[in-house]
Amino acid sequence: MRLFSALFLLAVSLSSLAQVDSQIIFRGQNSEVIKIEKDINVVRPVPYEVPSTCTRDIPYQSYECRDVTRHREECSWVPSSENCWSENERVCRNVTRTRQECSTGSSRQECHERPSREVCTERPTREVCHTNSRGQQSCQTVGGGQSCQTVGGGQSCHTIPGERTCRDVSYTDQDCDNVPRRRCETIPGHNNCRDIPYSERVCGNETRYRQEEYACMRTLYRDETTAKKLTGEVQVHFQTNGLVEEFPLHISVAAPDAKFESFATVVKLLKEPKVLVFLKKKEVIAKESATEINFQGDIVFEILDANMVTPAFPTKLKTAAFNEANSVLSMVIEGSISAMGSLDAKISSNPKVGRNKIVAEVKAAYPSERAGVAGSKLNISLAGLMQNELAKKNSIAIKLIAPMIVEGELMNAKKPVMEKAYNLLLFKK
Repeated sequence: MRLFSALFLLAVSLSSLAQVDSQIIFRGQNSEVIKIEKDINVVRPVPYEVPSTCTRDIPYQSYECRDVTRHREECSWVPSSENCWSENERVCRNVTRTRQECSTGSSRQECHERPSREVCTERPTREVCHTNSRGQQSCQTVGGGQSCQTVGGGQSCHTIPGERTCRDVSYTDQDCDNVPRRRCETIPGHNNCRDIPYSERVCGNETRYRQEEYACMRTLYRDETTAKKLTGEVQVHFQTNGLVEEFPLHISVAAPDAKFESFATVVKLLKEPKVLVFLKKKEVIAKESATEINFQGDIVFEILDANMVTPAFPTKLKTAAFNEANSVLSMVIEGSISAMGSLDAKISSNPKVGRNKIVAEVKAAYPSERAGVAGSKLNISLAGLMQNELAKKNSIAIKLIAPMIVEGELMNAKKPVMEKAYNLLLFKK
């Protein structure tokens, strides 16, 4: 434990009303002590008496008459009657609709023979000559005639796609409407009674008072100054939880006036730290004797990491589903969620035709009868809250709020996030 004493150290200043202003640098220590010793003038009101004239009330009897309002009860018989009203009843009927179903038949291959033909060409002739050993030349004609070949013929095939066949198929659907119905109830005959005011004159003795003066002593007050010594110390404790970060704090202890009958403590951070600083206790007790006023202050801080106290919110809400049997809306939680909190949700229908409508709005704490967490699901009961019917496609806007479960006043200017909003879709099956 680190002990610190200050008279005029650590930026401790004393005003004429003995205000203690101290700046403490937190560096992971467990405690600090701020001490003060000062000569002061205590100003207190002192009573004294002076001669004066006072008045007192003297009772006497006076016979007086006055009008008094009385009441009598008058009743009349109201015969039985019928009270009727209109209310909407949702009526559904089965209707037959048709839709077209189409199918494509199997494809087939079609082939045909291609005709063949003979193509002939005339071959050219040429004269070939050669000389023998005796120098005689002999020649002969070679080549000539026709060269013919057959071209074409064989099969040519192609695929013909299957035929597309469509037919009308009937199915049953529901059409629902709000049908006004007339409802009536019989109100039985009964007595209708009321108080009728009337005036009655009443006479009698009344007690009255007259004022009478007499000599007396009146108490007045004057300020009297007494020299005393002001002593005291402020114990500053830090519950560090093993955390160390350097940041300055300002602590002020002061008397509000020259009577020095009470002392107030003001604490603030001079620099925003990364850790969270909670003020757990702030107390000053003063004791006075004939020559001295002594005060003892006790201030306790707790240093916490934000991850130690910040509420948990799901990273995602997904797979919304609505159970029409019990009117419960459920969403799958991805991640973790605080054990306690509250929610603000709005469910809106998004029809293909027409404007969006609010289906239900709910604000509730959890866990409660209206909302709660079961396993990996967040469940919200919409029983009695449905304003309109769900459409095929619906949107959900939900905000989760959770408190920090830690005692004390958070000194940080930057507060941790205590809420998170989500948007998801709900499809009606």
